[in-house]
Amino acid sequence: MALAFVLVAESAVLGSRSYPLHPDLFRFAVIFDICTVVPLSWWLLVVRRGQARPQSTARVAVMAVAACALVFGREVRLLAVPLEVALLWWAFRSRSAVARAVIAEVTMLWYALFTWRRKSPEGFTTYKRAGWIAIYFALGIVIAGEGIPLHFVLPRGWAIASLVLHVYTLLWLLGDLRAMQLRPITVSEKTLHLRIGLKWEAEIPLAEIESAELTQKAEGRKLAVLGSPNLVLRLRRPVDLHGLFGIRRTAQAVSLQVDEPEALVRAISGNT
Repeated sequence: MALAFVLVAESAVLGSRSYPLHPDLFRFAVIFDICTVVPLSWWLLVVRRGQARPQSTARVAVMAVAACALVFGREVRLLAVPLEVALLWWAFRSRSAVARAVIAEVTMLWYALFTWRRKSPEGFTTYKRAGWIAIYFALGIVIAGEGIPLHFVLPRGWAIASLVLHVYTLLWLLGDLRAMQLRPITVSEKTLHLRIGLKWEAEIPLAEIESAELTQKAEGRKLAVLGSPNLVLRLRRPVDLHGLFGIRRTAQAVSLQVDEPEALVRAISGNT
């Protein structure tokens, strides 16, 4: 998402009235911003604080070059194809926070654009009782209602930037909703595959589940719960929870809002 805001800002520069007067200068400035400032900021704000390895700076630089390809059109994109392929290859092999952030962005757009013929698989969903459809529909109306007037009142460059940001946000909301529909919680022979769309996911061995209680009292970490939960899982030892944009948390108890909590408890009990 942060990369999207950088692209919006640079799109505003390229769409400004001054750009045709000095196109080469502006192109150089934008390339410098994306390819230099972004990796430098990553180094200063993340690596120096010990939140990522120094090698990750090179990977962020690869992402920045790929972003330049998006900004400057087909010719530059063709030059950046090897870098983009390398980035995706690294992202799917790596387990770092940056890799998960890249995967989250790409996956969210994929769910928004290319999953409309897929049927929801069997499992335990988490979006109906919580009212995520109504919430995202309302947010979409607000975003569209705000973005359309801005397109006509802002200067050309900022209007383009506003359009990019609003369309991206709508796609993001749509992708998250589709992910919640297509990625339910499932229970296999030995594992609880905990998935709340793309917001949270974890692989929990059934043997590590101490209890599954139907309750409205939150305990441990609340996972995409709007209001009160209806199910709490208590674990024998902490497990890793992976969230959007590389977020990683640990918890020994999780509070959920499941559409069919009783059925999920039966499925867990029947396999333990």
